[in-house]
Order: sequence, then C-alpha cells, then structure tokens
Amino acid sequence: MMREILRYALILAAGIILGLLLSLAWRSPNGGGLPETVSESARIWAVIEQLETEQRELKSTLAQLRGELTERQQAAAANTDRLEALRAELDRQKLLAGLTPVQGPGVLVTLDDSHVQVPPGADPNAYIIHEYDLRDVVNLLWMAGSEAVAINDERLVSNSSIYCLGSVVMVNDTRLSPPFFIRAIGNPKVQQSHIRNPSYLKELKKKQQLYGLRFDVESAGTLRLPAYAGSFLIRQARPGG
Repeated sequence: MMREILRYALILAAGIILGLLLSLAWRSPNGGGLPETVSESARIWAVIEQLETEQRELKSTLAQLRGELTERQQAAAANTDRLEALRAELDRQKLLAGLTPVQGPGVLVTLDDSHVQVPPGADPNAYIIHEYDLRDVVNLLWMAGSEAVAINDERLVSNSSIYCLGSVVMVNDTRLSPPFFIRAIGNPKVQQSHIRNPSYLKELKKKQQLYGLRFDVESAGTLRLPAYAGSFLIRQARPGG
C-alpha cells in the first residue's frame, strides 16, 4: 500500500515538473514575441491541460489510497483488540482449569501417620492416613470456598483422583507418601472455621485423639501451588456445531 502511494506521488511530482518545463519553454524568447505558430501554442496548452487533468486524477487517487490505508489501520487495531480479548479469556480459562501456577493466602493442612507404637492385637490401619482422610479434608476445603488446592506437588482439578492402591495413596495417578501437605488458597479464616468445626471431620479428629495421627492446620500469608501437570481424558465429548 505505501509503495503504491509513493509511486503515485512520484508520478504527480514528475507531472508538475514537466508542466513547469513546458511553461518555461512557452515563455522562452523566440524573437521576443509569441510562439512561432498558433498550432504550436495550442499543442503546448493541450499538453498542459492533459498534465493538469492527470494531476487532479493522481490527487484523487492519492486521497482514496490514504482513506483505504486509514480503514485498514483501524481494522488492524480492531483485530488486535479482539486478539487481546481472546488471550485474556484463554488465560482466565487456564486459571480456572488449574493449568496455571497460582499463589495467594490460605491454609496448610498437614496429615501424617502416627508415630505411636502399635499395641499388640491392635489394627495398624487405624494408625495411618488413608485416601479417604485426604478426600474428606479436600472436600471440606472446597466447601470452604478454596480457589485452588494441591496435595504435596499435585494440583487438584476437576478430574483429579485420590485413591488407594494397596497401602499406597495415589493422587493424579502419582504415588505419594506421608506426610501429606494439603495447600489450599482461599480465605484462611473461613477455611480454618470449617476445619475446626466439630461437625466436620469427626472420624479424622477422633483418630487423632485415639491413635496419635498428625493433623495440623495453620494459616499462610502466601501459598504457591504448581499447575496441573496431568492430562484430561476425554472419551465421549467432541466439538459442537
């Protein structure tokens, strides 16, 4: 576009210069009087009129090209704004999906197996943290309005799994060993209020008292949670029309 404008501008300048040269030639002395013949004068005036017509056309074309350039610049700016809006929405969706590392205030819940010697005849399963203990705490933290939760270095998202494989706890199909550090970003006062409410986590609190399981809760001014590193398994869904 700019090359076309430059080309038309050069043609316009050449036309103006040629017109000046012809005008000077018409005014140059030839015996100090008028041009040699009437036909010569008419020919020069015809050339001048033609150049003036071309000049007007070039000016019109140049103005049209400038208008088109302005429109395209405005369209490019609008496309840039739309692209920025799409990028912002993509970043928001990634944040909601847990695909972005986050930080903020919240609570740190520590769960660990008991270090008490298991008495003879007692059930050793009562002295360890199970996957359902983790699920109960995580569900309560979600209920308390937590915005992001992670167990050790495993970020929890909508399709995260917490299950037991023998005596091993699996989170996001990753084997974790105690102690378990549950970090949850949210309002620490609300989170601690839910956790310390005697109506919640009754079994875990009971095992804490009877068997010495570790169950600690502390608030934190800044928690840093990693992004979800797993995959999203989709079997039935497909893009809609």
